[in-house]
Amino acid sequence: MLATPMPDRRLLFVCPATNTPSGGIRMIYRQVDMLNRHGFHAFVVHDQPGFRCDWFENATPTLDPGTAAWTPRDIIAAPELASSHLFDGSAGIPKVIFNQNCYYTFFPWSDDAALAQISYRRPDVIAAIVVSQDSEAYLRYAFPRLTIHRLHYSIDPALYHFQREKKRQIALMPRKNGADVTQVVQLLKLRELGGELGGEFELVAIDGLSETAAAGVLRDSLMFLSFGHPEGFGLPPAEAMACGCITVGYHGMGGREFFRPEFSYPIATGDILAFARTVEEVLRQYLADPNPLDQKRAASARWIADQYSPQQEEQDVLTIWSALYRAAK
Repeated sequence: MLATPMPDRRLLFVCPATNTPSGGIRMIYRQVDMLNRHGFHAFVVHDQPGFRCDWFENATPTLDPGTAAWTPRDIIAAPELASSHLFDGSAGIPKVIFNQNCYYTFFPWSDDAALAQISYRRPDVIAAIVVSQDSEAYLRYAFPRLTIHRLHYSIDPALYHFQREKKRQIALMPRKNGADVTQVVQLLKLRELGGELGGEFELVAIDGLSETAAAGVLRDSLMFLSFGHPEGFGLPPAEAMACGCITVGYHGMGGREFFRPEFSYPIATGDILAFARTVEEVLRQYLADPNPLDQKRAASARWIADQYSPQQEEQDVLTIWSALYRAAK
């Protein structure tokens, strides 16, 4: 049963004031938009007055802590990296930790921190929201008494959809694990210069682009190289698969549920040589006969669209927050 929103109860999503493209921040904004469409009173709370992300289009309601003035009637949704200052300054206000990367769970605390300081064990933390099977297993192991809800991300079909005709280009995102990126890219360039691939393919880095521009690169690209690790989910490879990219690389742990051999080419994290060899072999196969790989990438796009639909995400958001709304009363 969905909860009936109350006008004096706000859902306040704490979010870093950074304009660097980030799937996690985009998901906070999107969740707030969904909740408001269904009558909840939700806001993104940035720690910088007047700040709003502008690398994607939005009209999401935002606040800064000075104007938010949270009260015990509110519910604070804090990211997994929230500092202890947030929790100490809002004691008694119901809190939900929106954990989009379980591998960052303990980053705000040192390894000798008292367990009572860990925010998930505080009495005003009523639940956590996670975004993958892997993260759910992690938090259930760490905090067996904690209420945990799984939210399925959606891959926006308006931006990330299958494109059959491709340029001979290989897309990658250099932001994470830069040393691995450099090694794989240099190995591939050396092999191309040696005539193995005949200079057929262009490497394109997706860095600092708007969401719309980044999606356009993925739709045009035949292949995507995934270097993200560790990941709570791993949006870039999922988005690439939705666009029909042959996807090679790291699943980052959180992406194991979709980064499957029948749809992609998972590589053990740090196995640089296997990474480069796999890219070269797959491209050689494509040049010899593209049909089997075209079928594989079409199947991956269909599977992503089915498993991570906007309808599924919206239903999850409403079901989860209705339960949290009731639990906070």
